Amino acid sequence: MTPLIVSFVLCAVKLSIVTALPSGMPEATEPLDACGKHYNDLIAATDSWYDKQCEGAKGRAACVVPEHEKAYLELKQRCKQAHDERNAKVAEIYEKLPKYAADVGTRVSLLKESLRNDMPSLVEMVNEQKSLLEDAWKYGAQLQRELMQTSMESDHMQRALMLHSMLVNSSLSDMLQESYRYHGGNSRMVARMLKFARLLPSADERVEVYKQLSELLKSNQQDERYPAILFASDVKELKDRSASDPDQFQSKVLQRWQAQLLAGNFNEVLMFAQDYPEYYAHIEKELYGALKSQWSVEALNRMVHLPNTLPVAAQRVEAFRAVLDALLENQTKQRNDAYLMRLANDLTQLEATLGAEDAESRQALEETKKLFEQFTYARDFSAYAELYKVFRAAF
Repeated sequence: MTPLIVSFVLCAVKLSIVTALPSGMPEATEPLDACGKHYNDLIAATDSWYDKQCEGAKGRAACVVPEHEKAYLELKQRCKQAHDERNAKVAEIYEKLPKYAADVGTRVSLLKESLRNDMPSLVEMVNEQKSLLEDAWKYGAQLQRELMQTSMESDHMQRALMLHSMLVNSSLSDMLQESYRYHGGNSRMVARMLKFARLLPSADERVEVYKQLSELLKSNQQDERYPAILFASDVKELKDRSASDPDQFQSKVLQRWQAQLLAGNFNEVLMFAQDYPEYYAHIEKELYGALKSQWSVEALNRMVHLPNTLPVAAQRVEAFRAVLDALLENQTKQRNDAYLMRLANDLTQLEATLGAEDAESRQALEETKKLFEQFTYARDFSAYAELYKVFRAAF
């Protein structure tokens, strides 16, 4: 094995060890280097870019830190420079090798005839080694690209961000296109692509990714499922930098979910409220508005069950308020006593579950109680709660 091949194998082994390490890797025992930075420094940098509090809608704007973006772009520039310098050095070496061989032939007259005979095979050997090395670099870059995609698709966002920051001459647009081609029918996988886009330190990259995703979502009706809600909320953070109209995505999903709620089908809404509570808080008022705008006693009889099924206390308070608001606006269209007694009892039970950490929900619940006094009967919340105890058997 030639010294050139031995050197390359050792470098490849080092690279494979580094890229295989998970996040939270132990400190390196030798000075491994990536684009002029020690790998431990690189992990520390991506730790600062990656903050789990930035994954949700709440606080996302606060996580767009100019210093992080600057450090991120500087690292990518260093990686590109290192890549270009390496290619230039290799090109220079291989360009000079034939000349060196020819010089040896002219200066060593005793071996001149032998070198003349061996020169074609020497040149062929050099070209073969060059081709093998270039193929190995391409293969290494492809492995790194595939590892970045796999990390994103498996929700290991910190590793995906780190690998993406090191990629040179690789198109993020192409990678997303390829990932969507295989996983675009799976809403959970599409949500992970959106999560990766949300965490990119570069605002310019986020804009380009969202433009691409706006078209991909339309290609297979994902613009009518919950990823469209995530997309719409995230794009609104970019304001006028995005060409996409976020409302067109959100409205399709809301219309479909409103029809489901009025029909008593809560499954999709409850799953979204459980998995994405911060995003759900952005749409719940508009979502519940269907009961008021499309009022019917049948719809009321179905939606009155919704609040108790929601996973979070704040969500349940908001849903109870929406049901009471709709009932109040349409109070002349049916008898309301039974509904008010039942709702008063449900609110009483909810209040008993609130802890010291639920001060905001408790305040919202107190405001909701005041709605009982606005009905045409001279009764407050407490009166309806007591009436429920009297007529409990009827329920």
